[in-house]
Amino acid sequence: MSYSYIYKSAQKITLGWGDEAKETPFGGLTWSGHFSGVAAYEGALDRVAVLENELAGARVERDVKLVELGDLNRQAHYGLLGTPGWGDDCSLMARWGYIRRSDRSSGLTRSSNAQSEFVVSGEGI
Repeated sequence: MSYSYIYKSAQKITLGWGDEAKETPFGGLTWSGHFSGVAAYEGALDRVAVLENELAGARVERDVKLVELGDLNRQAHYGLLGTPGWGDDCSLMARWGYIRRSDRSSGLTRSSNAQSEFVVSGEGI
């Protein structure tokens, strides 16, 4: 049984009961007791909708902040590259996760697979 089926059934019950037999209890349950259950569910449903909207808004805000953070990272990186005494071969480049110029020119960044494929194919012999 789905939530929508239960809720639609509850709406039909409370409307019909309220129109035709509001003062008659069924199974020890009064109309007002059933109606308060419907109202409580609707309140919870509304609260979930509000929270889902807030969550969607928070996710959008998070994504915007991530783009802004990426821009700050680029600004810092290019600033490091352009600052005299630092540049593309300083130790800070490696600490920031970039490849230093001296490491790049030494061949240290070449993958081991590229070297082994070169020799295995016979072209390097």
